[in-house]
Amino acid sequence: MKNKRITLEHTDLVLVNMHSPDACMGEYCTIHNRSDHSMRAFPQHWRWDRGIMERICPHGVGHPDPDEYKLTLSKYEGVHGCDGCCRGES
Repeated sequence: MKNKRITLEHTDLVLVNMHSPDACMGEYCTIHNRSDHSMRAFPQHWRWDRGIMERICPHGVGHPDPDEYKLTLSKYEGVHGCDGCCRGES
């Protein structure tokens, strides 16, 4: 059974029909089990066009959320216009 509504972290944005917590149990997940990564304080943003979760840094740049499972599938999923915030440089 899918969850009906999920509020993204540090924002009022709501996603509907997300996977259930059972689907990602024991794994890091951008929705149900977030790791303690360096961008955790940044608001989450769902990229409908790419199908990935991003974190929006204070400079307005979208960085792929480190807990995004697609990053493990292909190095190209992590490509983004970077200002260094995802590496703790800004």
